[in-house]
Amino acid sequence: MTALLEAEHQPGMAAVVVERGRVAETGTAGLRRDASAARVDRHTVFEIGSITKVFTALLVFRLRQWGWLDTDAPIGRYLDALPVAWEPIALSRLLSHTSGIPNYLNERNFLELMPMDPAPRELLAMVGKAPLEFAPGTRFAYSNTNYILLGLAIERVTGMDYWQFLQDEILGPLDMRDAGPRRTGDRRSIAQGHLYQDGHWLDPPLTAPGSAWAAGGLLASIDDMARFAVALDRGDLLPHTLLREMWRGTRLADGTTASWGAGWELAEDGDVVGHGGGTAGFTGYIRHVRSLRRTVVVLVNRAGDIGPQGIAERLDLGLRASKG
Repeated sequence: MTALLEAEHQPGMAAVVVERGRVAETGTAGLRRDASAARVDRHTVFEIGSITKVFTALLVFRLRQWGWLDTDAPIGRYLDALPVAWEPIALSRLLSHTSGIPNYLNERNFLELMPMDPAPRELLAMVGKAPLEFAPGTRFAYSNTNYILLGLAIERVTGMDYWQFLQDEILGPLDMRDAGPRRTGDRRSIAQGHLYQDGHWLDPPLTAPGSAWAAGGLLASIDDMARFAVALDRGDLLPHTLLREMWRGTRLADGTTASWGAGWELAEDGDVVGHGGGTAGFTGYIRHVRSLRRTVVVLVNRAGDIGPQGIAERLDLGLRASKG
């Protein structure tokens, strides 16, 4: 595993393979920071970006299991003071990015917004006056705004801060002790981010906890993600019946099926599910093969001209071949 990672020649990276509820392989490569000889290890912390959405979707389904949230109900049932066009949109449409609500985060404002720390309602206000991009349920379009709304719904029904609820329900019970948003005076061993853009290496801004919040503000180590993958496979996060529902393609109004479930992208007829994440200086990917009960997670402290999904796929296929 380490040899495969070192062949990528990235600033720093870490990966884990979990098979049938146990850690099968772990590897790390590269340096944690350019000015230090300290190498990436299993407790080096990375920004995981939109992989955070997997955690948010799991929290929504856990609250649904408790009867606190109804994923078929409109978001207007749980949140006040929304644009009128948003109010009747079902939580299931938010989870699967079939809502039509515009994305507050785009290529034009990405680098500017990442180091800022706005409140969730301020993020909503950035697109609150824009029309829907399409009628809800008619097509798929990825939008971070969907998961800001879901984070607010979680806070509304629990009466708790999103980060605290995530800590109490997933991070704490799984002993994911390196995981959490960036905090003032953070003492974790956080890797240095790198941005490759227009043929140059740039020093990217740090991701503030509010810039992507429930849509992408989580940081974690590969040790954390190994614990998460083990719990996912064993059904400790959700019963397998609910996981199967999360991993079901979303039906559209014209009868076709979008290749997204609730917080997960689907491939190979739904046998492979996954999600990528990217910030100004980090990228990552989680890939789960349902039939093999195999999960691969890759974390890289680089953004720009890098494909962690492809790395995860190569690691998965390479390890299968080596054990074949």
